[in-house]
Amino acid sequence: MNAEHILARVNESRSLRQFERLVNFRDIGGLPTMDGRTMRTGLLFRSDEPFKLTVSDIERFNRLQFKLICDLRTPNERRPRLARFVDERSTEIVNVPFYQNQNDEDSTRLQLFWLMMREARTVDFYQMMMEFYQKVIFRSTDQIRTIVTLLADTEDAPSLIHCASGKDRTGMIAALIQLLAGVPRHTVMADYLLSNALNTDKTEQLFKFVRRFTLYRITRERIMPLLEVQREFLDEALDELFRRYDSVENYLVQACGVNETTLERFKASLVV
Repeated sequence: MNAEHILARVNESRSLRQFERLVNFRDIGGLPTMDGRTMRTGLLFRSDEPFKLTVSDIERFNRLQFKLICDLRTPNERRPRLARFVDERSTEIVNVPFYQNQNDEDSTRLQLFWLMMREARTVDFYQMMMEFYQKVIFRSTDQIRTIVTLLADTEDAPSLIHCASGKDRTGMIAALIQLLAGVPRHTVMADYLLSNALNTDKTEQLFKFVRRFTLYRITRERIMPLLEVQREFLDEALDELFRRYDSVENYLVQACGVNETTLERFKASLVV
């Protein structure tokens, strides 16, 4: 059975958990590993920002009983868009910000839109995203160590990882964890690309907004690297990771500083 058939089966079960206002939500488990086992389900989930949920969404969200939520947004991204319905007595919410520019400046969404307005004809958004993926993997190692350690220490309770759209920062972290569990790289890539199908409506809304905001000076082709995930973004970052460290385990220990005992415990908890 190839990766597409496997994902079709897994995604059929995932569809039963869809929310009205929580986009790109899914369990990152349920995928086969190279040693014939399966990555556990019900343990690690991913999504976009859970701040604008309906009443039924909130009820369903709370039934999942998340013990830990790792929020990868920056402080400026979070400030007006917090999930205030979460009971922090039972759910630990940890902000582990991944900054979206090379200088770790905490730009607001409005500032990003103004950048598009000023430099609509010159900014290379494809190259910007290629560099961002490299930055996350090789310059945000402290954040990755924090996330892996937090997830390992949460033991068998459900955890959620999210950023703003749940596709790039969240997608990279999910891919690293799936690779650590032993999921084949082509299956990890197919799961990563699933964000485009799950984000379709949101992507179209953002595209129309950006087009109006920039007075129609940005074409669809130029802006889509910001709004969709692309195979090359993750592929190039992983190619460089394996070139430098040979394995995800080596990368997490040597580059990110994850404790070896913690990593082995976390890896063992990911599969059945």
